[in-house]
This record gives sequence, structure tokens and C-alpha cells, in this order.
Amino acid sequence: MGLHVRASKRKRGFTLVELLVVIGIIALLIAMLMPSLSRARQQAKWVACQSNLRQVGVFLQIYSNQWRGWIYPPGLGANPSIPKDSRWPVHVFKPGIWNPPVMTCPNDVEPVEEHTYIINAHLGDRGVKFGSRDLGGLTPSDVVVMGEKVTSWNDYYMNAGGRRFAGDYAMGKVDTFKHGTRLGSNYLYMDLHVGSFRDRDDGGALDRRLDPWDIPSENPPATQPSS
Repeated sequence: MGLHVRASKRKRGFTLVELLVVIGIIALLIAMLMPSLSRARQQAKWVACQSNLRQVGVFLQIYSNQWRGWIYPPGLGANPSIPKDSRWPVHVFKPGIWNPPVMTCPNDVEPVEEHTYIINAHLGDRGVKFGSRDLGGLTPSDVVVMGEKVTSWNDYYMNAGGRRFAGDYAMGKVDTFKHGTRLGSNYLYMDLHVGSFRDRDDGGALDRRLDPWDIPSENPPATQPSS
């Protein structure tokens, strides 16, 4: 009787092979779940970034209401001659601060000059305001106001000079894949919606093909009010 009990107890244990099989199955399940968890984290940062841009859009609209439709202050970027407490975010955000957290995407690790989003300088150069009708055949939902820069680009403005529009971190200004190839980057449009980039080139705007944020227009550069 005692021998039978001891034999039964031995049968209840796991062999080394069985333990290895269980461990292997657990490892396989973890490996299968990791990509899904990674995508979920990336999606969460993408959504938080969109929320940031919407909030920035609200502040720009408030600024515009105070400055006769002008969308943003001109010429107040990360220039060595401009103190940090005089940069355009100080004039737009309340309370005034040069590096508000809302200007940094959670997917951007230590961006230069502590901001992720850059303004479309072509709007100011062409005198485009909130409510402008002359958009070169585009609609407010087509016109980019702000997008995500490459981490190494220091200035707050996207313009045609200096480094090219997009490209690698050494040469480009705009990061078209800040959230990876699946999600791309986020953009704030003139109608204040946030979405992906849609380049509507109708065939006659060479400058837009070279710089998709530009607007086909014959308007000369405009003079904005100083803040």
C-alpha cells in the first residue's frame, strides 16, 4: 500500500522535458504578443501627438482673433539673436512660455530646441490668414499649418531656404515618418483638423511638388504685424 502511494506521488510531478515544452510555449506566446503591444504603444503616442496639435490649433486661433487673422507671429524662431523668452510660442500660448509641453510629440526623444512641431512659413510669406479665400485652388482642409520636424532641425518654421523640405536627419526639415511607416506623421490643417498629409497637386504647381506645404499663388510676400 505504501509503495502504491509513493508511486502515485511521483506520477503527479513534471518531467524536465514537459517543463521545457511549457516554457517554450510561453516564450512563443510572448513573442507573438510583443508586436501587438509595440503597435499599441506607438498608436497611443500617435493619438497623444494629434491631441497636442489640436490644442496648438486652438491657441493659434486665439492669436489670430487678436491679430486680424494672422495665423502666427513671424520671424521669432530659434535664431541666436532672439532670446528664448521672445520666441513665437511665448506670444501664442498662455501662460507665455518658449517650450510648452504641448509643442513636443511623445514620440520625439529630446528634440533640438525642445519642440517637435514647425509652422508653415509659406502662409505668412504669402499673406495667408485664417479665413483667406485665395489658396491657389486648395481648400482650408488641404493647407498645412503645422507638422512634425526631424529631431535635429532647430527652427520653428518650415520654409524653402536652407535644408531641403524632407529627407534624412542631416538634411531634411520635415519628418514624414515620425510615427513609423504605418502611421506616418501628424499635420495640423488650416481648418484646424489633424490628420495625415494629402498632397493635392493639380499638375500646375511645380513649387508644391518641390515643397508640398507651399501654396500656388502669385501673391507677393506680405508684411505681418509684429507681436
